[in-house]
Amino acid sequence: MSPADDPGADGSSGWGEARREVEEFLLGGERFLRRGDVAERAGVGPEQTARLWSALGFPRIPDDVTAFAQVDLDALGLVQELLGDGSLDEAEALAIARTLGQSMARLAEWQANLLRRTIAERGSVDDPDAVVDSVRTLVPLLEKLQAYTWRRHLIVTAGRMMGAIAGADSDDGSDRTEATTVGFADVVGFTALSRAVDADELRSLLERFEGVSTDVVSAHGGRIVKTLGDEVLFVCSDVAAAVDIAFDLHAEVPDDGGRLALRIGLAYGEVLPRYGDVYGPVVNIASRLTSHARPGTTLLDDELTDAVRERGLDVELRTVPPMAVRGYKHLKPHVVRRR
Repeated sequence: MSPADDPGADGSSGWGEARREVEEFLLGGERFLRRGDVAERAGVGPEQTARLWSALGFPRIPDDVTAFAQVDLDALGLVQELLGDGSLDEAEALAIARTLGQSMARLAEWQANLLRRTIAERGSVDDPDAVVDSVRTLVPLLEKLQAYTWRRHLIVTAGRMMGAIAGADSDDGSDRTEATTVGFADVVGFTALSRAVDADELRSLLERFEGVSTDVVSAHGGRIVKTLGDEVLFVCSDVAAAVDIAFDLHAEVPDDGGRLALRIGLAYGEVLPRYGDVYGPVVNIASRLTSHARPGTTLLDDELTDAVRERGLDVELRTVPPMAVRGYKHLKPHVVRRR
């Protein structure tokens, strides 16, 4: 968009002033620092500040542009505090910055769209002052809810962490592999579906998929790792609960018209948890199984099939022909169904 197309670029119609007010409200003050000023005041080299800024997912800002506020300087001070007491090294700090940046960017995009829809529903989209008032009202509420949700999730994860430490002979704090069930759930024919409905209906279908998936996985003690458009990745430490998650997803995600049918792949074994994500062959196998599952079915790998049998779960298991997929020549999946 060129400045001529932007109603706020030259301050016309009050939008330039409204944008300035929103930015200063979100930043907690006006911009008065350049990149070199921030580095100098924080006592950090400009190369290091540039790496951190990039890891957070922000575009590079020219050295002569006054673009930073006190909040940016304070944030850099927090990073230096973590580095200074030995809690993190720079590589870990950058990894955390990338993870936070990716998560917060997605959250901010969703929240900005929510604000836009809320403002439109109030009929104040053409009033700059009303837009500013809406931002001032809604953003603090979203921020408090965000902080509350984060702390509640920390309670759960901290409990697992402390249990793992208590049960280990020693713990050097490094990432350790964990035995768990990894699941992918993929919407069948989503590309064709997205072409057949308008944007509002597509958004409603996606919200149904994500909302029901989150409810089902959480109810059985699992965790949503991430959503990838029309696919969700989840983990669950309990084998029986993981299988029940698959059954309930098939039952509850499709709407009354039968849309949003799923195919699901489950695999069991050691995974490496890192910055909220999971890695390892088990994750890859679950993904491959999902792509080969028939609509409305769930495929298990050999390890999870053995675990299901060992626990005597009351389910029906059916062997299907071995699969040769990229990276795995002899996958021996099983279809699992409720009796």
